[in-house]
Amino acid sequence: MKKLRLIAFTLFTLALSAPAFGQFTIEETPKQDKKDIQFKNELVNIDASTQYYSAAKARAERARIRNERNTLEITGALQGSLTSYNEAWTESRGGDNTITVLAKFNLKHTYTKDRFSINTQVDAKYGYNRIKIDQEDGSREGVWFKNIDEFWLQTQPQHKLNDNWAYSAMFKLKSQFSTTYKSRSEQEHADAVTGFMSPGTMDLSVGMTYSSTKAKFPIKISLNPLSGNGVVAINDDIRNNYKEAGNTSWFGVDIDKNFLFTGGSSVKVEFARKWGKNEWFAYDTNLYCYYGWITNVARSSKIDAWRDYETALDKWQQGGEVGTAPVAPEKVLSLHPTVEWRNTLTFKASKFFSTQIYFQLNYDKAQNSSVQMYSMLTLGLTYTFKNK
Repeated sequence: MKKLRLIAFTLFTLALSAPAFGQFTIEETPKQDKKDIQFKNELVNIDASTQYYSAAKARAERARIRNERNTLEITGALQGSLTSYNEAWTESRGGDNTITVLAKFNLKHTYTKDRFSINTQVDAKYGYNRIKIDQEDGSREGVWFKNIDEFWLQTQPQHKLNDNWAYSAMFKLKSQFSTTYKSRSEQEHADAVTGFMSPGTMDLSVGMTYSSTKAKFPIKISLNPLSGNGVVAINDDIRNNYKEAGNTSWFGVDIDKNFLFTGGSSVKVEFARKWGKNEWFAYDTNLYCYYGWITNVARSSKIDAWRDYETALDKWQQGGEVGTAPVAPEKVLSLHPTVEWRNTLTFKASKFFSTQIYFQLNYDKAQNSSVQMYSMLTLGLTYTFKNK
């Protein structure tokens, strides 16, 4: 039995150690031309260092550019005064109260891109006061009356040539908000003398502007050899009041017309500066002069004809024969220079309170043969917003 086990173990060991044989064949694959190999999509080279797009960063960049190119300043003011007298102060007339209220608004905006810039300004003033006046029945009654009413809009584009000089143009529109009447006791419909766009004036000019680069003397002078001035009058009720008074023109416009345009030259001088650490004092002056010489040259013959008629009429009235009076030609007068000079002194007590002295001088013979002057001293609330 043991012999059989030994023989079986020996045969099993020999079977495991017997060598094994196999056969396989290697065939060489034929080479393919590289031109026959095609890719479905072209490979794209990507620069891993390129920054990715950020919407937030783009918005911030646009905001930075807008803030760099735009300068905005807005000032609003509400000023007034109240004066009260008792009966003893005013003797037998009884007590009297005087109230003055004035609202002002000013906007300055400048857009700058390289050498090109546009400066836009808006200014508005509107004020009322209340004073007691004597009535026909002998009583005294407080009456509100408008003492100032005006607004103007001006835009001035320019292209800089160097640090001081620039090509420039200017457009300005000026008028008032509401109707103005003859006096406190005459505020009926038939007493209206001026109103919205009656008159309204428009100035358009082209020329060059000199700007000082000195911070202590920031003067700006605009020389406009080609300028135009337009006067608009559109209120028919006011026109009828002028007709009934026997006028042949209103605000320089023929009584049967609504518009007058003249050509000439103009000069504008601007100066605005602030002093002190907190800008406690400021002075702003604006002088504008216009002369319509182009229009005078164009109609010089008609102007001379009217002057000759006036001379002949004076001689005839001194002793001329009846029936020999000179025949009147079309009435055409030469244009006179117009001047507008505004001055503002501001004393700033705090961020919200200030005192202001305002003086304005006007000369426009088409509207008034005398020099017009207006001055005002006010104290009240003032707030200025600046974007930078």
